[in-house]
Formats: sequence, structure tokens, C-alpha cells
Amino acid sequence: MTLFYIGAGIGLVLAVIYVIVGALSFLRIRRELAAGTGIGALDEELDASDVALVPGFTWKATLAVLTSLVLLVIASYSGAFWYVLALSGLGTAAAVIVAFILELRGDRVGSGV
Repeated sequence: MTLFYIGAGIGLVLAVIYVIVGALSFLRIRRELAAGTGIGALDEELDASDVALVPGFTWKATLAVLTSLVLLVIASYSGAFWYVLALSGLGTAAAVIVAFILELRGDRVGSGV
């Protein structure tokens, strides 16, 4: 039961941070679009050949789907593995938060702030 409370506490902290950085990113994009400096301003400078998928995305996404499937199958056989799924969700939330923070930090460095 202690593990549940620790996980719930971490989840609550991650949820609050997730909402904050998500809102900051949304407001940044909204501000850029209102100022006319969003992605539309880059459309004229970009050639279609400059825009490509992230290298290695396909194999990473396939591996993630297969890992999720294996974890779900294992969890269906034993309730002890449900903690793995919950911790995996917390890890995913933390990874998205880090991506938001890096994006916001990169925007500040690029804008000279």
C-alpha cells in the first residue's frame, strides 16, 4: 500500500507540472500565431525536402508498441505486474514534461531572453 501512496504522490506532482508546462507551451504558440511569427512565417522559407520524419522514428515506435503489448500480456497473468504499467505511465509523463521544458528553454535561448 505504501508503494501506491508514493506512486500517487509522484503522479500528482507530475500532473501539476504537466499542466503548467503544457499551458506555457500552448500560450507560447498562441502568442506566436497572434504575432504572425508562428510556423506560417517559416512556410515560405522551407522547401518540402527540408521537412522529414524524425530519423529512426519507425523502429522506436514499433519497439514501444511491442513493449506495451508484452507488458499488458504479462499484467493480465499476474496482478503484481500492474505496478509496472503504472510506473511506466509516470515515466511517460516525466518524459513529456522534459520535452516541454526543453522546447520552452530552447525558445528562450533562440529568442535572446
